[in-house]
Amino acid sequence: MNRLVAPILLFVLGAVAVQQVVFGGYVDYVRPGHGPLLATAGGLLTAVGLWGVVAGLRAAPEESAGAARLARARVHTRGPLAADRETLDRLRAEEQAEGHDHARVPGVGWLLVLPVFLVLLVPPPALGAFAASRAGAEVPRPAAVATEALAGPDPVPVALHDYAERAAWDDGRTLAGHTVVLTGFVTPREAGGWYLSRMVISCCAADARSYLVEVAGAPTERVPAKNSWQQVTGTYAPGDGTHTARITALEVRPVAAPQDPYEVP
Repeated sequence: MNRLVAPILLFVLGAVAVQQVVFGGYVDYVRPGHGPLLATAGGLLTAVGLWGVVAGLRAAPEESAGAARLARARVHTRGPLAADRETLDRLRAEEQAEGHDHARVPGVGWLLVLPVFLVLLVPPPALGAFAASRAGAEVPRPAAVATEALAGPDPVPVALHDYAERAAWDDGRTLAGHTVVLTGFVTPREAGGWYLSRMVISCCAADARSYLVEVAGAPTERVPAKNSWQQVTGTYAPGDGTHTARITALEVRPVAAPQDPYEVP
């Protein structure tokens, strides 16, 4: 059984990866475009794990019999080096049950499978307000700020990170005079009020960056629930002299969480 721990773990890991792709949960961890790669990797892990389990089950009786024969060969039954009666009786019993695997896996070894089952049964949610608040409200410096005019008639749907970069690093030149629509989750401000937030990933959740847009002049004084998804229609509002982003809200309404919780550059 010792040789079965690794292949069983591989099989479960692969099955979880495939399950996440089939049911769409993988977008909480990686970009949507990585789904086929994740499914392929999961399928390979599942196949390798299954092959390892079958090979291990076939080899176990032979290994057990071989070990028993080796043990018996090293035991003297006569003379001054003869083993005691208890040892001889035990070896005879093992000989009668030859082919039975007496190997045991330490219980702690199977705990390696527990985290995998936890991901399968209780999947962690996508990164939210806690992660966003830790990075602060300053917008990360972009490699290049978009300078082209917004496309389409007002109100224009804009990716939250795009709006934040235009507002914080281009003084809102391409935003002024437009009404925009942003979608994100709520991150409360320590000083009062709230941010509309979004996480941006290049590859996976491990490299996520947070973008926060302060919502000013919200039609209601009540701060929406933390991590709730909201759609804000509003106009550009100047920042406070730092590289932060603000929006003057004309309308705020709750929306369902998008299928892809992260934005991509």
